[in-house]
Amino acid sequence: MARSPLTLVVLLALPLVGLAILLAAPDADVHWQHQPSHFWLVLLTSGLNAVLAYATGVAARRRGDRRVHLVSLSFLAASGFLALHALATPSVLLETPNLGFVIATPVGLVLAGALAALSALESEPIEPRLLERGLLVLLGVWLVASLALFPEVDDSVVPERLSSPMVALSIAGIACYTFAVVRYLELYRERGSRLVLGFAVAFILLAEAMVAVAVGRNWQASWWEWHVLML
Repeated sequence: MARSPLTLVVLLALPLVGLAILLAAPDADVHWQHQPSHFWLVLLTSGLNAVLAYATGVAARRRGDRRVHLVSLSFLAASGFLALHALATPSVLLETPNLGFVIATPVGLVLAGALAALSALESEPIEPRLLERGLLVLLGVWLVASLALFPEVDDSVVPERLSSPMVALSIAGIACYTFAVVRYLELYRERGSRLVLGFAVAFILLAEAMVAVAVGRNWQASWWEWHVLML
């Protein structure tokens, strides 16, 4: 048992270590670009995760559990926008990459981080049901815009890796997740709940996904890594 915390820290650090190796050794950052596989793998798994997140929110609402309801909305935002990223895969429903394909994931991760931070607060600044309705509306609007409007955006304005918009979104998301993780670890020390620890671990992985989103090379292993971290 004494080694358990250290083991957990090492395991959670492995994705960042692997990412650093891939970035330092470009030859190891293998390229795999198969749009249909990306479309179906990411859409099906993220869609399943979104359904599970929504079902968790329904159960939390029935139990009057505000914290779990907000956590479920955090997971719904991350998985929902990942599904929208999949739907915008070029050469499947759309012919070319567009703004929606590139920024859906970082936007979803930032929203998920903000909801995670809200869930970590003891107060209730916003009613979770209102947030749930707003999130579902936003997902619907983004879906229409991504498939009908974003293709008109010129490729020159699409943010690239390490661009200012990508870095800014990553910093904002990581700040939110850091707050949530610190707070949930405090709650874990107070209550010893494995569910609370699980929330902290999940938010650490999503924060790591934000790092990979900002620095990963498109269609290479460093890019695929954030897909895996989110799932």
